[in-house]
Amino acid sequence: MKVLIIGGGISGAFIAYELLNRGLNNIVIIESSYPGSGATLRNMGCFRSSFTSVEHITLMKKSIETWIKLRDKLGLKLKQTGYLWVARKEETVEAFKKLVAFHNEHGVPTKIIEPDEAKNIEPKLNTKIISGAMFDPTAGRMDILDVFTKLYLELKKHGVKVFNYTKAIKLSTRGEKVVSVETQRGILEADVFVVAAAEGSVELLRTIGVDLPIQPIPRHPIITEPYAEVLKPALIIDWDTPGSPHVTQTEHGSIIMARDIADRPQLPLNSHRIDAFHLIIKPLSELLPILSRVNIARYWLGYYDMTPDHHPILGPIELYSNLYIAAGFSGHGLMMAPATGSIIADWILEGKPSIPIANNLTLKRFKEGRYVRELAVIG
Repeated sequence: MKVLIIGGGISGAFIAYELLNRGLNNIVIIESSYPGSGATLRNMGCFRSSFTSVEHITLMKKSIETWIKLRDKLGLKLKQTGYLWVARKEETVEAFKKLVAFHNEHGVPTKIIEPDEAKNIEPKLNTKIISGAMFDPTAGRMDILDVFTKLYLELKKHGVKVFNYTKAIKLSTRGEKVVSVETQRGILEADVFVVAAAEGSVELLRTIGVDLPIQPIPRHPIITEPYAEVLKPALIIDWDTPGSPHVTQTEHGSIIMARDIADRPQLPLNSHRIDAFHLIIKPLSELLPILSRVNIARYWLGYYDMTPDHHPILGPIELYSNLYIAAGFSGHGLMMAPATGSIIADWILEGKPSIPIANNLTLKRFKEGRYVRELAVIG
């Protein structure tokens, strides 16, 4: 069986990795640019399972388990230092209590903490303006370049063929099967096709009459010069400020700050929002006064490939018996990648996912009106 994966980011890489581990050795990945050139290497690098849907929690728990195993197996730079969700208002603490009960019921050990305990977790926090926090000790962050490079080299070492700078232009079908993909370098044939090309998946699948409800929504991260350790948790989120400003510090010392700012879809990647600096830095500096003294190195625009219910589209495409999709992760593709690889490999080799709840995330849910809501769309 020959499997052709369209998209050379973290999702495509993990699908190939899982198929390799299950004995399949005829795997080809094509990528329109260089490996990881899309959202993968523009990512904040954080992971968690503290979500608001059972679907996300279940798949993210699976992913974290796999990330920890791979940390030991491949020597990945990955740490579980927790997420700190900060509440400025008392009513938010009460809402967090309900969310903690939901998390705990599904095996995620989040907890409510008082301002003083929050300051123990992050000593630079301004506790005068907060009412409490929710802490997720299993969450963490990774060195993205280290992780992706080691996974990519593992694929190459075991014979996965990777064709970079090979844009998929059009799929061709015969009856209920996809038979080939037209690329810049010619026609490629395979037995099974997996589309994991982020926003490029929309244009490609449209060539065979499949519409994906995915929109690339702009995000505006700001990154500083490198510093010695400033922040202890993997991510700190100001939940009560609209757009939930959030901040992390990379393994190399740079601090990344971001916020959900209302913007129009599909802005060019060279667009800029001058007001992003004030909107992002001001509330975070209130929570962490030290941030008012950092030096900004650069600012860029990236995309969250958003679906209407903020969950990915995974699994088979109904019209075709050998076509699968993994796209529309709404900002959570990196952290979910191990689970994505596992369940797409399940569908290809076994005909169904080993994690049954993944069936809720196929494309047909939108046609049937079975939306799966997620409220915590953040880092």
